[in-house]
Amino acid sequence: MLGKRMAWALGYVPLLNVPVTLPPDTSSRAGTDLTDADVFGFRFSASGSVSRLLIDCKTASGRAVDRVLWVRGLQDVLHLEELYLFKKKIPDSARWLAHELKVNCIDEDELHELDARLGLNRLKGPYFDGTGYESIEALLTFPKGSEYRALTQFLRTGLWTLKPAHRVLTLLNLGQQNHLHRKLRLDDRAHVGLVLLATRALAISLGLLISELNVVDVLKVEARLREELHGGAESLAQKVRFADAIHRLTGEADAEQAIDHKEFPRLLEEVNRLLIRRYALNDAVRITDLALHYFAAGSATLPRHLSGSDSNLSAKMASDILALFVKSNSLDIGFSRAIIGLLAATHEAVSDQSDEQRMAGVGKGEQVSLLAPLPPLEERRTGVDK
Repeated sequence: MLGKRMAWALGYVPLLNVPVTLPPDTSSRAGTDLTDADVFGFRFSASGSVSRLLIDCKTASGRAVDRVLWVRGLQDVLHLEELYLFKKKIPDSARWLAHELKVNCIDEDELHELDARLGLNRLKGPYFDGTGYESIEALLTFPKGSEYRALTQFLRTGLWTLKPAHRVLTLLNLGQQNHLHRKLRLDDRAHVGLVLLATRALAISLGLLISELNVVDVLKVEARLREELHGGAESLAQKVRFADAIHRLTGEADAEQAIDHKEFPRLLEEVNRLLIRRYALNDAVRITDLALHYFAAGSATLPRHLSGSDSNLSAKMASDILALFVKSNSLDIGFSRAIIGLLAATHEAVSDQSDEQRMAGVGKGEQVSLLAPLPPLEERRTGVDK
């Protein structure tokens, strides 16, 4: 789990064992897994850009050169900005190649030193020790042939072969598939887990969608959002022309009504909020990931955390994304109330203490500062030397 702790400390939303899957139009065997990414992370900046990270963790000591080449190939496929290879032993030949290909290679001894210097061992609890991930796996294990099993598989693999805009629209329409909105029950923990899994996917997908919008687009957000949802300005214009022609012939709905998703107004409202306060988006996505892990592990509250942005605002953003998913899919409003209670407990705990009181718990092993960026490297080194 060192890779996950490192990705989190660098500001990423770290996902484990993410399948790299063939999209439907590339093979008759659509859905075939090419491989999996041990740690795959997203980080959303306040300027709107997205960084992607891969950490490949292998305990075997052989074939290091092959592994460097394999990891470098994934960089182009997954559009990665940061690339790491954790391996037991790395010979000089592999290090030379990794340097040429800009792959960060770290062997077992260096990992222990890195852990100490970066203070990664202070990140504790279900999110970082593997128990939260194992709890999610156990919670979302459904019988073969179950539609819930199919939904889980889709949320983990099939969904990610779609473009971000298509992914968002698909997530906002899940409840209508096979009348799912009538079948998900608030009193079933596995069903709550599915809602959290989908909410995390929606949060990440919204971040990727609005990364295509810049600060000037706030002035024309409705038009720009329509363009992104319909594959660009040219594609949208063509759809509008077709819809206008149908309207003239049949008298049915006008162009906007015909092409807009039924939840477009709600989505537009949420995108507008995220664009204006994009500096809090990254932490909001991280909170949805924390909520999924801690809920699966049986915790009623999230760990206290600090953040580079207003933690109250980030928790509110996470709650808004959850509400968008629940309302758009006509789910029981109780899902929002129950899970928002979990999210709200996150920042209330922070507001009850001063910064000094919260930081005093670090040395005692308390779960604090999980959303805080690490202090500057020189400060960390000073602490290690002492």
